[in-house]
Amino acid sequence: MDNVNQITAFLQAAEEKGMLWLLEAKPGLFAMLEDGDGNSFIPVWASEEEAKSNISDDWSDYAVTTMGVDEFVDWLNELGNDGIGIALSSSNSDSVLPFPAYIMKKMFKGITEKSDKDLVGEEFYDEEWADGFDELDELEDEE
Repeated sequence: MDNVNQITAFLQAAEEKGMLWLLEAKPGLFAMLEDGDGNSFIPVWASEEEAKSNISDDWSDYAVTTMGVDEFVDWLNELGNDGIGIALSSSNSDSVLPFPAYIMKKMFKGITEKSDKDLVGEEFYDEEWADGFDELDELEDEE
């Protein structure tokens, strides 16, 4: 499976199921990977079966756990601040696709993020007021 198809399949599964799977040693202590440059990533899977197939070696004492997509997207802010990325993994490949947390959050945009109108409520929504959000998005992109 090429990278684009792997990403698409992961996002579709997360949207359909409303969750993703991780490996956890104890509450709040998740399996991590490190690349050759010392960057840390938390691997996530699109299914319980894929996650289970990765329990071995250093992760032999880990258990499969789920996380809701909304919680995961919120958590990406904290991970990004800590310099931890996300690695998409599958049982079909020994390779992973690493992403900075902010890129992963952008990939989930549309699955979980509400529109400006939904956030403030129709009765309070003002087109001119909401126009400024694009500028904020550009500033975040520069960071």
